Amino acid sequence: MPLYTVSTSNPVPSEQRQAVSRLIMDVHCALTGAPKTFVNVIFSSNVQLKKGVILHVLGAVRKGRTPLMKDTLKQEMVKRICEYLLVPKFQMEFTMHEVPAQWVMEGGEILPEPGEEALCEWLQHSHRA
Repeated sequence: MPLYTVSTSNPVPSEQRQAVSRLIMDVHCALTGAPKTFVNVIFSSNVQLKKGVILHVLGAVRKGRTPLMKDTLKQEMVKRICEYLLVPKFQMEFTMHEVPAQWVMEGGEILPEPGEEALCEWLQHSHRA
């Protein structure tokens, strides 16, 4: 379910897009325990961003995470993406949007609430990380 949209003014080369996608997947899964197959990353170039911003990441994640988890996720994403792309933190913007789990489907199944993954039979049998 997590959908991260990476927006830039200029196109990001393919090799860097792949690496940033893996980085986002690794950070998200390490902190939340989500299966890697759930993480989606979209790149959008030629986007008009706020003055002084060269990179914007919008993360749509399941609602229900603690404020500490969301803050940690944001901080780690910003840190790792900026380090990899050599972008100063003040030139990156990160926004997180929460979506109720019951609004999201993976493989035709409604996602469990955060923290209830172990109780979800279909998830345990079909989407192991």
